[in-house]
Amino acid sequence: MKWIKKGKIFDSSDRFDWMHRYAQVPTPYLLNDRIRIFFTCRPQPKNDMNVSLTSFIDVDINEPKKILYIHSTPSLKLGNKGDFDEFGIHPLTLLEIGDLTYFYYQGWTRMYSVPYTTSLGLAISKDKGLTFEKYSKGPLLGRSPNEPYLENGFFIFKENKKFLMWYSSAFEWLEVSENKFEPVYQIVFATSNDGVNWKRYSKPLFNTIYKKEANGRPTIIKIDSAYHMWFCYRNVLDFRPGGEGVYRIGYAYSKDKYNWIRDDSKAGIDLSSEGWDSQMIAYPYVIKVGEKILMFYNGNEFGKYGFGYAELDF
Repeated sequence: MKWIKKGKIFDSSDRFDWMHRYAQVPTPYLLNDRIRIFFTCRPQPKNDMNVSLTSFIDVDINEPKKILYIHSTPSLKLGNKGDFDEFGIHPLTLLEIGDLTYFYYQGWTRMYSVPYTTSLGLAISKDKGLTFEKYSKGPLLGRSPNEPYLENGFFIFKENKKFLMWYSSAFEWLEVSENKFEPVYQIVFATSNDGVNWKRYSKPLFNTIYKKEANGRPTIIKIDSAYHMWFCYRNVLDFRPGGEGVYRIGYAYSKDKYNWIRDDSKAGIDLSSEGWDSQMIAYPYVIKVGEKILMFYNGNEFGKYGFGYAELDF
């Protein structure tokens, strides 16, 4: 399998005061005549305090580079003081459950000795993602005895009335320089009967490439009788722009959704020779659109310059 890059779709630079830069973790939601793509952006910084806000654009279902609409307000408000989503909201999965749309997101809050922690939140829409109400003040899933540090990059897959979730859990905070810590996290698995209460299996799905690796933002699609996962991974010790361990996209496959074989050589996509995704490629999300399979993803500097897409060539 090989991905054919189709180019950049959207750059959020200076659109609004609250949408000043970045368009991270593009998360598509398929509608009848369009694809609604949620993403995270950052406003003009105040007092050096960066936060992340979520909104969306609509693109043509047949020509995703054609933007039909840019939403003019954030889709969700940040949490209040002390809430798990006080400092950031990242979109991760949207599912249609009856007449409702479940919007699973990642909430961010700041820490003291380490920079942050993240948890799973849920908001619900009655109008196909135009407006949302938060399901609860607290997270659906956060730190636990077996997953003690943070959970992020949640992808939820509904099949045969059961909810399946793949996400990253951090098992270590690594001091990479004096008083500077980075999380070491790997993809794990959980199940649910209602999409709200989760049973966790806190075991990494597969081996790592780097000794200290962070892999996450899994996205899964079924093709014929197999399940295919694309995710991003990096070297915790050298992943900043210019480093050898920058984010790239990995690949794994499974026959039963539970046992996975990693083979990054089959990811089918890598850095471009120049341009917006020449230094980093990250945060993939794969969907079927008619007979096509599309991947939306970020490029350089964790999505600072927007997101684009690619089409799978079998």
